[in-house]
Amino acid sequence: MSELRAHEHPNVALLRDGYTAFAKGDVGLIRELLSDDVVHRVPGRGPLCGVYTTAEEVLGFYVKLFELSDGTFRTEPYAVMAGDDHGVALVHTYAERPGRVLAGRAVDVFRFEGGRIAEIRTIAEDQYADDAFWS
Repeated sequence: MSELRAHEHPNVALLRDGYTAFAKGDVGLIRELLSDDVVHRVPGRGPLCGVYTTAEEVLGFYVKLFELSDGTFRTEPYAVMAGDDHGVALVHTYAERPGRVLAGRAVDVFRFEGGRIAEIRTIAEDQYADDAFWS
């Protein structure tokens, strides 16, 4: 382990573990990282935008991203920062649908409670492109 990683905040490791689990489709680990009453807010006007208010709804949202993109959806963090109460991940997003490609960036903002993720806000760099892609 690099010296930098040895000194990173535990919530940075939690987020890295979450993104790794997401990339592998490890729903069980993702579920462990989410509080029971987690809230994931996805702004915009597309069909997937809204507020998901339980761990099961959040996981259902993630499954829908994969279903609508025929398994091509990816979100890859290129910077992760976190403290005791909040964290931020800057991510590249990618997905394909018939005749369309989504390749952009987003910011995921997190709030932690009791060592778990209590709230997520996803903010797309180009909300109009995201809305059009998923519509």
